[in-house]
Amino acid sequence: MAGISQIFRWLFAVQDAISRVLGWGGAAALGLIVVIFAYEVSMRYAFAAPTIWANDFVSFLLLVSVFLYLPWLTREGGNIAVTIVPDMLPRRVGQALLRTGFFVGALACLWAAQISVVETERLFLRNTMTLTTVRLPKWMFLALITYGLGNSGLYFLRLALKPDAQKAEGSHA
Repeated sequence: MAGISQIFRWLFAVQDAISRVLGWGGAAALGLIVVIFAYEVSMRYAFAAPTIWANDFVSFLLLVSVFLYLPWLTREGGNIAVTIVPDMLPRRVGQALLRTGFFVGALACLWAAQISVVETERLFLRNTMTLTTVRLPKWMFLALITYGLGNSGLYFLRLALKPDAQKAEGSHA
């Protein structure tokens, strides 16, 4: 039994490390959005030479930032949680309600990730491109959505199975 718990601890550490690194990538994407907007505004108003690509890249980077950072946000308990009902209930009942919410969140995220896997494969096989000035393969963005939803689903599952759901990392209560 100790071997299995060590394996899970190692898997959780790997998941946390990947989420942390990619979360920093999501934060960097937000920083890049600021740089691109500043460049666009200065080119448009100072030099009367607006870019044709800035809005496309800002849209792409917003998607990148959301779905790269989402798993870490879920891990840290940064999701919105209104816990007035579990807080008012007896501790055991409140714990059961929180766990149920985490399980529902896990199921929803993992189900959406499964759908996203199928759609990503379809877009890849069809070589579908974005309908923007800068044309990029759509499957790349759907793969990021798949990662964000799938990994967040796994974090919700971890939160649901944690010994004390109210003491989960981040404050859910």
